[in-house]
Amino acid sequence: MGLISEETIQRVSDANDIVDLISSYFPLKRAGTSFRAICPFHREKSPSFHVNPARQNYHCFGCGAGGGVLRFVMEYEHLDFPSAVRRLAQRAGIPIVEEDTTSEDHQKHSLRQRLLALHAEASAWFHDQLLKSPDASRARDYLKSRALNSTIAKSWQLGFAPASWDALLTHLRGRRFSSEEIAQSGLASSKDEGSNSSSALYSRFRNRVMFPIRNDYGEVIAFSGRILEADAKAAKYVNSPETPLFSKGRVLYGLDKTKRDLIEKNAAIVCEGQIDLISAFEAGIRNVIAPQGTAFTGDQARLLKRYVETVLLCFDSDAAGKKAATRSLPALLSQGLLVKIVTLPQGEDPDSLIRRSGPEAFLEVVNNATDFFEHSLNEAFASGELNDSAGKSRLVSRIAPPLALVQDAVLKETLLGRIASRLGLPQPAIRVAMKAPVIDQEDAQTPTPQTEEIIALSAGMEMLCRLTLTSNEVRTWLRDQKPLDEFEEGGVLVNKLAQADYEDGAPPPPTLLAQLTGPEERLISAMDIHRSTPEPLERARQLLQGLHVQQINREIDGLKSRIADPAIPASERQKFQKQILDLTIRVADVRRPFLQA
Repeated sequence: MGLISEETIQRVSDANDIVDLISSYFPLKRAGTSFRAICPFHREKSPSFHVNPARQNYHCFGCGAGGGVLRFVMEYEHLDFPSAVRRLAQRAGIPIVEEDTTSEDHQKHSLRQRLLALHAEASAWFHDQLLKSPDASRARDYLKSRALNSTIAKSWQLGFAPASWDALLTHLRGRRFSSEEIAQSGLASSKDEGSNSSSALYSRFRNRVMFPIRNDYGEVIAFSGRILEADAKAAKYVNSPETPLFSKGRVLYGLDKTKRDLIEKNAAIVCEGQIDLISAFEAGIRNVIAPQGTAFTGDQARLLKRYVETVLLCFDSDAAGKKAATRSLPALLSQGLLVKIVTLPQGEDPDSLIRRSGPEAFLEVVNNATDFFEHSLNEAFASGELNDSAGKSRLVSRIAPPLALVQDAVLKETLLGRIASRLGLPQPAIRVAMKAPVIDQEDAQTPTPQTEEIIALSAGMEMLCRLTLTSNEVRTWLRDQKPLDEFEEGGVLVNKLAQADYEDGAPPPPTLLAQLTGPEERLISAMDIHRSTPEPLERARQLLQGLHVQQINREIDGLKSRIADPAIPASERQKFQKQILDLTIRVADVRRPFLQA
């Protein structure tokens, strides 16, 4: 894709009020002329997160997080800048205008839009078939047997794919979608490998109940179809293949509907399948998601980490479910998530338990979930595996490598002590096993989260930043000065602020904020831009002059320290003395009023 135009960035920022935006994620309470809440970026008990509608920014006085609407979406959703602009553009219904778009970029964008339209059309057609087609009677009966009535079917746009080999394709062609687009959507397979000809294509989904798969925007990007015939030769579920829209390892089913509840509960109940999720959601248990497959990938774990800190794996209690839970661990633990295991009654899944005993029974087992390590110890003791040293060795080999992935150092040490105590083993023996690779972690190549650097500025540099931010006269003057790169972070920030063009007293424009790093935006969000400074240009000149003098004096002090080293040869000492003299002359020059020119 090309660069998003500055006009679009400005329109998107203007169209999204920061109070409305943030309150769509979590509740805000009015506090005078601003709003406040518990900060979503660090743990706290008293609200220190403030949202200022006049300045259209937020700032946490606890952790220092701050910025405007785009920065909030970037930080909260873990998105890059272009993705944040697109997210807010969609929210406000603003079309994205891009600059420097290549023909290849345009083609990819155009194809994506066509495939989204095609999937929306297919989903509506499948849904219409379910509601009206006589051929869908068995599908309707199946859904009723799972307590999924017409209201639920409409809410989730459930559908039915008839047994026909080409009915859907004929409908899509009638809506002017080409055979090539239909083939690229994954809704059709080909009789001839690689052929997109009309005669070679046939419907991938036939005689199945259809579940639309949506991204977290709510757009349909794929489908999952459940078979109705009890045919052992056919797969119970068939999913869309990888397409330009869909990568199963990057999508969580139901997230478009459940993310608000995930945020509020700060915990995700992970179900294996779509029906389990829908059943729980419709029963009022709404902090639920389902992976597209049985085990989590690194991308899915990163996506989930945006919303929760705790994951409750609610997989089947059979061998396949246990393996899926184990395979999910590396990705989840590497993201710093706390993983708990929900133990369902034998032979039950969330859907059957809710239908048989009600949502309270399901919530009870969820509330009794134990962390993975405690769960593994309990199971091993109950099964008798720990009756001999070989059993202990097997258990340690299973749980020690995942333990090494726990991100919280205190929690890791606590778990290590608990495991060693219950097994009657010395901690060093378990530490050795923690260095072994985790089994089945091909999907868990997840980097350890890094804490973003905090900018610490001197009082003079911070004041110069504030003057540059609030005075167009100062910005205009600084553009004629030498760039302040020698002052590292502060100088780089002043350089960026000096290039901006906006009226005094106005909030920094989105085009400026787009150029700032997270720490830079947090720093300026905490500055009082409404506090006036008499003669800002003269004050800026004095500050810059003083900063230059401080910089030179630091160099002089460094040279003096080197001269004091008795190991320095006389020739080197003389060279340093000459440099000190030159720098002293520079200090005198800087103190002259040449900066006012």
